[in-house]
Amino acid sequence: MEGDLTGAATSLLELADYLADRLARAARARTSLACQHAMLRAIGVSGLAPNGRPLAHEVLRRFVATDRRVLRTGVALPFALAAHEYDLEPQELAVEVADGHVDLAAEAALLRERSRSGPARILLEAWLDAADDRFEANRVARAELASLFGAAPSMCVAAEARPFDAREAAADAASLVGAGADLVRVRVPRDGELRDDLGATASEDEWPVGRDVPPPAGSQRGLALLRGALDEAGARNGRYARLAARRVGLAAPELAVVAGFERIDSVFIDPMDAIVEVGVDPDRAMADHAVADALLLRSGARLVLGAGPLVGAEPTRTPPDPVLASGRALALQALSRSFALRNGFPADRVDLGAIPAFAIGRESSVRALVEVSLRAMLFPGHRLVVDDQAAEACGPVLPGLLATWMAAGAQVAMVMLPGSLRPIGQLHDGLRGAARAASALSDAHQVGPLRGEALEGAAAVLSAAVEMLRKVDRSGLAAAVGREAWLGAEGLEPVGPGDVATAWVRNELRPEDEPEIATGR
Repeated sequence: MEGDLTGAATSLLELADYLADRLARAARARTSLACQHAMLRAIGVSGLAPNGRPLAHEVLRRFVATDRRVLRTGVALPFALAAHEYDLEPQELAVEVADGHVDLAAEAALLRERSRSGPARILLEAWLDAADDRFEANRVARAELASLFGAAPSMCVAAEARPFDAREAAADAASLVGAGADLVRVRVPRDGELRDDLGATASEDEWPVGRDVPPPAGSQRGLALLRGALDEAGARNGRYARLAARRVGLAAPELAVVAGFERIDSVFIDPMDAIVEVGVDPDRAMADHAVADALLLRSGARLVLGAGPLVGAEPTRTPPDPVLASGRALALQALSRSFALRNGFPADRVDLGAIPAFAIGRESSVRALVEVSLRAMLFPGHRLVVDDQAAEACGPVLPGLLATWMAAGAQVAMVMLPGSLRPIGQLHDGLRGAARAASALSDAHQVGPLRGEALEGAAAVLSAAVEMLRKVDRSGLAAAVGREAWLGAEGLEPVGPGDVATAWVRNELRPEDEPEIATGR
């Protein structure tokens, strides 16, 4: 049985690597509204338009209003041409575009003239160099502050700031650090494109409309406030307080830019969560996340991928076949992980969900051990994260389960506590004690491999995972997931050689590149 387990594990990893390579190649050939939105953020467009919507979103909406194929050129170079012609700073020009006074699509057509494209390119490269400088300054600041306040614990306790108002969230974040949290996560509201696709009205999960609305905690302005509050709280408590952000939707690249600008330490974004939970078109999701990964690499942030989504059942329901659901989740997690590595992430900067929340129940201690042990075996170079949903499912037995998992060899580096398990002080000492006990136990003797029911369960989950990836190989990701309607596909175009900003993101910028304008013919 153990040999079968090893063979199935090898097959799963090889399939994931093969499929991820194929997906990454296709993703690099495409650009999207979200990728171009991120480029506007990178060159200095931020804040709100006169109508109260995010300014970068309004600029891009104007740019593609008549023909989305102009995305192939990219928005950044036409934007730089207009800035050069009108002698405006990025923020000033963005307001003019949002008001309808400057037509970026017309500017894109002018780029066919070399005399115009040259100065625009020089200006754009200066803006991109400034973005790089800002990224680098935050990488240095992170290292210096972490050195000053001491190294992070091997197993950190994390929690999510709950208030929507950034000012209230900053106060909440500071109190969490005072109670013992090492990392505070903020949920980023839905982006404008996703709201438009869903036809939704503003709520606490979406971007608010209007200048009178306080900045959301997950907006760039809100994250800047939280970063400052956490630095002050870290100084008071004698340790570097880490900031994390989570987004599921159509704007992963934008969050990656903000991570570099506002010194976000960990970013929770996963293309499989976007595909399964939100219904983002798979090709669109992979294109977005390929650019997001490249930007996160430049920012120095850690990437956190989920434990795998629940495929084939409503998220609030127990799946009818637990083994099949666990195998599918594991397969998609392996695919996300291989995709991130294919995009250049080293394994030690990609954290992985330790266990799907749906795998934990009253009689599931063996099954939970199987889930965590499989991930420890399959992904030995990665740290594992117990997310807030899994922690809530564990309830008060979380410290005991954590000790069991870590004693069995899992490198659990973070436990996200949900709101229902607050205050943090009640669990902080228990979780740290469990981690220390597990470390002592594993040092004292060698923990043996899975046996009996656990070994049989692991083999069944791996078999289901391999079959899931074979289905992806045969039928494609969309068919394997089984959705019929997708979001965001209309915001996807082939990337053209004149997209200078995207080339910069991927470290492919060459002086000899000249813009090639999409004509639509």
